[in-house]
Amino acid sequence: MPNNNFLQIKDIKLDLNNYRTIPQKTEEDAINAMIAIKPDRFYAVIESIIDDGYLPTENLIILSDDGYTVKEGNRRAAALKLIHGIYPVDNFNIPDNVKNRINSLDKNWKDENLRVPCSVYSIGEKSIVDKIVNLTHAKGEKASRDPWTSVAKARQNRNEKKGSEPALDLLEKYIQNGNNLTVQQKERWSGDYPITVLDEALRAIVTRMGYGSISELVKAYPGIIRRTDLEDILRDIGLQVFGFKEIRDASTDFAADYNIPVLSSATTGTTSTSIGGSVTASTCNNPAVQNSNTSNNGVQGTAPAQGSITSGSTGQTVSQSTQKPKAYAIHDQKYVTQTLKNFIPKGNNRQKIVTLRDELRKLKVINNPIAFCFILRSMFEISANIYSDENDISKKQANGKADNNLRQQLNAVTLFLTSNNANTGMVKVLHGANSELSKATGLLSVTSMNQLVHNPTFSIAPHDIFALFNNVYPLLEAMN
Repeated sequence: MPNNNFLQIKDIKLDLNNYRTIPQKTEEDAINAMIAIKPDRFYAVIESIIDDGYLPTENLIILSDDGYTVKEGNRRAAALKLIHGIYPVDNFNIPDNVKNRINSLDKNWKDENLRVPCSVYSIGEKSIVDKIVNLTHAKGEKASRDPWTSVAKARQNRNEKKGSEPALDLLEKYIQNGNNLTVQQKERWSGDYPITVLDEALRAIVTRMGYGSISELVKAYPGIIRRTDLEDILRDIGLQVFGFKEIRDASTDFAADYNIPVLSSATTGTTSTSIGGSVTASTCNNPAVQNSNTSNNGVQGTAPAQGSITSGSTGQTVSQSTQKPKAYAIHDQKYVTQTLKNFIPKGNNRQKIVTLRDELRKLKVINNPIAFCFILRSMFEISANIYSDENDISKKQANGKADNNLRQQLNAVTLFLTSNNANTGMVKVLHGANSELSKATGLLSVTSMNQLVHNPTFSIAPHDIFALFNNVYPLLEAMN
């Protein structure tokens, strides 16, 4: 039975091996990861605690393992650590309005909420704690304990139940070794990534890449021949460029866009396979279907119904209805808003970038095209200066006398990010930004800014701003 007690928040340790993300080194890293994966939920928890105090019915689940380690309630514990100043709130990407609410709390409020109710279990009761954690994540409100992502479920199945999760293994190796993803993407995808889509994509391409199983491919990565092509697939799945629909479409071959070779029919056969009672694909083009339509003893089985997939690693049926954010067209204001919502600057001296981001989110390109351009350009100029200082990138022109203008400095940053264009993965990611930087009169040039300020007739059409934002945003993210 647990020992129910009130513990001071400073004596409670966050779980650095929380299944929501990859293992973290410090509590600060763990808090940053929580914010990066689901910022809105984290902010909502802080504000909920500020509004109502810490309710005595919300016990933290603690495992007494070399201290008091939170096993359920890490987000709430992290929020309290920020509220009580155990870690300076300015060190994290917290909106100004939430920071102001934290800073306005008086001593009485903090004294009343310094100790929190906990259910403390001994190390011998770990199995009970694991069961509680598994049953807890079923609510849907932002400030509540939200369901685990597919990544967290796979990580728990692998680490606790010793299940095979090769897609997760590949994702984690990609986050560590990938050449075409940004720091923000690494943090976000470590805990929130369409892992079931990746699993199905891998089953569709593994034999075409010359491997007998997904596990063999994962073991060989990153030392594989088609590393760049595979990493492009991994990145685009994370960006939700394609999903189950494209993988299962018998009329197209999603992998062909990534230079994955097609096996000859003599090697694979062309037997059609039924899904949901209708012939939809040949085993030549869809190894995933071939595998799921045959049982372990070689007897023909039943393929999973349309709308679900069978995990190649666990044999469990996984619903396709996993919620994904709605996609928007490039020229849609909602696309800009969604992108800025996921933009989380990290590092020192970036407070103003966060403030500018918050202001930019409030602007509608259609109604405020000029203001949008000014703020966006300010974000680039500040980011370029900070990033250049951090990485010893020269701000001088080749003659060493004159300072670089913004376009020249961003070119220098881009060369650094791409290792002088040797990193082909980052070259692809920053292609749109490079195209824009090549324009002497583009938005990021001094000429265009001067024209916007001084020319009584010069302006920029909102339609063009949408396209420009889509092109240059990856560079902004890479610098922060």
